[in-house]
Amino acid sequence: MRTVTLGMNVSLDGYVATDDGGLDWVFPNFSPELMASTQQVLGGLDTVLMGRKNYEGQAESWANADGPIAEVMNGVQKVVFSKTLERASWVNSTLATAAPEDEIPRLKALPGGPIGASGGAAFAQYLSSHGLIDEYRLTVHPVVLGSGLPLFTTRIAFDLVDAVEYPNGVTVRTLRPKAGDAAGETRASGA
Repeated sequence: MRTVTLGMNVSLDGYVATDDGGLDWVFPNFSPELMASTQQVLGGLDTVLMGRKNYEGQAESWANADGPIAEVMNGVQKVVFSKTLERASWVNSTLATAAPEDEIPRLKALPGGPIGASGGAAFAQYLSSHGLIDEYRLTVHPVVLGSGLPLFTTRIAFDLVDAVEYPNGVTVRTLRPKAGDAAGETRASGA
């Protein structure tokens, strides 16, 4: 069965964007090494899951762009979850036909390679709270925002799978929810 990995940029204090959705704190930390690693990870994905807001922003950024990451983002199959979007016009994009808790297990059962998920915060929180993420790949930037849009709004215990540190202070952590904790079953018990 295919796995779903959520990839997100996160501040040291757990925010994925400023209060107004800003990401200006992310881009200064993308060294050539981190960019190459990100390109390799994205290039290994078969499908990317997105919420509407992120889809619209990504489509605007990548649809007519050049370069290796644009090539990957334009080439990968994208499944968009939205209650308001009427069509997905970005190349290789389709609208999900069901709620994430129904559609994602169906997609995981299909043949193919790894599935990535990309936030916005609300979409990531929804997937996380419903236990739909098998693995988290968090690019932790050496900055504290103080407030903003949090990645997590409930407790989840993780096992560390991998950690890569970059000279500029960025750490990429790959984590899996502890067994029984993917959708919060053991959060109240303190596990």
